[in-house]
Amino acid sequence: MVTPAGASRPVSLSQVLTTAFPSGDGGQGRNLLEVSVHVIPQGSEPRWVVIGDSRIATPVFRSWRPFKVSTRLRWNAVIAASSLGALARLPGVVTSRNSIDFSYWRQRLPGFEDDWVPVLHIGNPSYTRKITIFFVGRDRQCKAVAKVPLLDDSAQAILNEADILQNLGGADYLPRYLFRDPQRGVAVQSWLEGEPVSRELKPAHMDLLARFAVSGETTRVSEQRAAIAAELDKADLPFDREVLARAQEFLDYDEALPAFIEHRDFAPWNLKRLGDGRTGAIDWEWAVLHSLPCQDIFRYFYIQDALFHGPGDVWQRLNRHPLVVAHYRRCAIPPEALPALVMHYQLRVLAMDWKGGNRLLAEYAFGQIKTLLNLDRARALTV
Repeated sequence: MVTPAGASRPVSLSQVLTTAFPSGDGGQGRNLLEVSVHVIPQGSEPRWVVIGDSRIATPVFRSWRPFKVSTRLRWNAVIAASSLGALARLPGVVTSRNSIDFSYWRQRLPGFEDDWVPVLHIGNPSYTRKITIFFVGRDRQCKAVAKVPLLDDSAQAILNEADILQNLGGADYLPRYLFRDPQRGVAVQSWLEGEPVSRELKPAHMDLLARFAVSGETTRVSEQRAAIAAELDKADLPFDREVLARAQEFLDYDEALPAFIEHRDFAPWNLKRLGDGRTGAIDWEWAVLHSLPCQDIFRYFYIQDALFHGPGDVWQRLNRHPLVVAHYRRCAIPPEALPALVMHYQLRVLAMDWKGGNRLLAEYAFGQIKTLLNLDRARALTV
């Protein structure tokens, strides 16, 4: 059986701590502090790690909103136990005493205090797997968010996000860039204050997407065909190449279209409702500053349909959605461009998901490509 190449190996707590807390310039062993370490596992791996007082970690846990009801109930128990300082008593949580070297962060992170509580989230296995560290002060405010790579490709993604945050530094809908360490692939940003959002598409989401428009710039789908073909050719895909060749013909659409910043993972779990009611976005690791329109809209609908086992009729549903239709008009995106734009999205994520080791999402993308081709054959693909 052909399998994707991008899945990463399991990680241990020792590897997580060594990676997240490297020794500083003073050398290892001189700056160790013995602290309590609470591990919330997922399977055989650590998923969350709290270094120190679990009560201080509570704001980070509250910012995390699982969308599945069963997971949300379990997560509410984590929040309650953390707020009471009883995380160690929660079934499944493993607590130990460990010596942690904070010297790297003392030297690199402005204002770092030894009494900050680091809360670590270990990402899903993929070729861009990373550790995210939320540094929380005694006042229960998150002081900074650091990203540390577990693999070489994750370092590239982390540093790309740092570039994006720097380039968009004047925008108020994303975190602020703080610093990067290119040698280690580490980057640090501010905490974006806000509340989790629901899965429902809201007008504030569309206002944010409209702000992604690159003023005065245009792009063409046809300019992307060679890059898409190259990605598909170098991937050892188990999918019908004749189907993929027919899909790539859609990319010959050659009319000028408005250019957009593309987040590339525009989904509810990467969005926050800001204090003024607007929507902000986090996790810009895959983002590009000059891309095709509608890619983030497609992401919002298709990724939820895939992960939450939807009916699969995304193309029909999103193009009947009044907020989406209004966005097309607002941003001057012609209906005849939409088949080419959606096929570009599906072909790109097919290659990306296969490379990332996510066979299920790659199979979903290929299924959607076949659906779009069938709709085109039936003359039902137009909007």
